[in-house]
Formats: sequence, structure tokens, C-alpha cells
Amino acid sequence: MRRFIAGAVCPQCRAIDRILVEAIEAGRQRRCVACGHAEALVETLAAEPATRFTSRANEATPVQPIRFMDPRSPGSESNAEASSE
Repeated sequence: MRRFIAGAVCPQCRAIDRILVEAIEAGRQRRCVACGHAEALVETLAAEPATRFTSRANEATPVQPIRFMDPRSPGSESNAEASSE
């Protein structure tokens, strides 16, 4: 795969818009089609910034039981108020 880089300047011959990036066996390299200057691109993996879409697999959500309350049960507040009237 080859892609030209818009606005790139060759560091050797100073030609504009003559640099292409191509995939090779060892990774990627950029090459000037005007003079033939080529250099390997070293890809450094930068840490990806956290976003709201980033999975938070390491953070466990605490589990809490759910209590269902029956409004008709004898100990509820609404029945206590109704019986005092």
C-alpha cells in the first residue's frame, strides 16, 4: 500500500509533495519519488487518552441487593398515616 503525504517536503532534495509512505516487510518507510531518499518510520505506541467510551474493565461495580417494598404491608408509612386518621 502506498500513500502520498500532502504538503510533505523531502529532507534531502526539498521537493514538495513527492513523499510517499509505503508498507514494507519490516514496517513502514517514507520515500521521495524525486530523489529516491528513503527512511524507515519507527512507530511508537503512545498511550491512548481515556474517553467516555473507553472500557473500564478493571473497575468492578459493587453489587448491592435490591429490596422490594410492598405498599400494602402493615409496617409501611402510608398505611400508618391512613390508620391515624
